[in-house]
Amino acid sequence: MKSKSFLKIFLILLPYLLLSDDSKFLQLDSDKLILGEKLKESGEKLISLPFGLTLIKNNSILNKNNNTIIINVHGTRSKGYEWVSSLKKLSNKYNNTFFYRHDWNICPDSSALILSNHLLDVFSNFQNADSLVVFGHSSGGIVIAFLASKLHLNIPININTIASPLTGYGKLASKCELDITRDGYIKYPSWDKNIFFHQWRTQFEIDNAFNKMDYDPQDLMINNSEVTRLPSTINGRRLGHNWSITWVIDEFLKIPHLQ
Repeated sequence: MKSKSFLKIFLILLPYLLLSDDSKFLQLDSDKLILGEKLKESGEKLISLPFGLTLIKNNSILNKNNNTIIINVHGTRSKGYEWVSSLKKLSNKYNNTFFYRHDWNICPDSSALILSNHLLDVFSNFQNADSLVVFGHSSGGIVIAFLASKLHLNIPININTIASPLTGYGKLASKCELDITRDGYIKYPSWDKNIFFHQWRTQFEIDNAFNKMDYDPQDLMINNSEVTRLPSTINGRRLGHNWSITWVIDEFLKIPHLQ
């Protein structure tokens, strides 16, 4: 089982290994991510990208932050549209904003290993980078929770899980041979002291991805992590599973939002 997993990882990485340094990262112009009536079409562009990191480019604004790397990781069966507005906002301020397209059929610890290898390329190409911020939505949060222990960089690292079922779900732990606690929850490896880990949790009762479960899969105590429970509304809308991305990114960018 392990050998098949490593083979699959190698096949995913192979196209990137064959690229030259100058063309290592795919790019998507943020102007092609259109809101409004074309939102779902824009989401399809995102989720149809090849596996790996894509740089979201916005050349229309000068004096942006060049020293922070922003990585955004989608969840299982994502339609992509839930990320469109936030990626446009992030690329307005940060030149090095990436969307990470991954195979959600691969176990999260393996996806984290693939992403950590991609990040080695990022930091070799952007050597002035002095901080790293990672956002992972839904099951993408599980991926970045495993990623945290694989990051050994001498810079501040901010890991943000958004509406993420960090306890695990279904037969994930046994299928992927993950370490589990006595309660049957995923046990994550520890990470370096320069990593700040923040859990952003939705209101269980109004999150349609979780509220039919017997328990809130977001409720996992992780050492050295901070927890914020999101409000029930955002700008007059129900703040459910997908809108949680908008709330957290707006909070990060210090964009005011009404409840």
